[in-house]
Amino acid sequence: MKLDIGSILNMTPETGGWEFVFDLGDAETVVCPVIGWATVVTAHLNDGTVHTEIKPAFVWGDLVWTEPELHEHAAGVTGITLRHPRIPATAGIFAS
Repeated sequence: MKLDIGSILNMTPETGGWEFVFDLGDAETVVCPVIGWATVVTAHLNDGTVHTEIKPAFVWGDLVWTEPELHEHAAGVTGITLRHPRIPATAGIFAS
């Protein structure tokens, strides 16, 4: 089975209050709840295997997104941050 880059292989629920935050042009900051942690295909290797990374899955509008999907479908996204209400913003936790 060929797996495309961006394919989600599995997902586990998130219940700890994480938020996916990004800027969407004209200084509009979007805050989305993280609902799960997805294993996402990020590259194909020469031996036929794939490289994967754990990415937050979040709700924006009425859809569930991952960061690679966001970059593919929403032009102008900047300032991506993964944050938790109980961890100070200065802790340096970023989604990308």
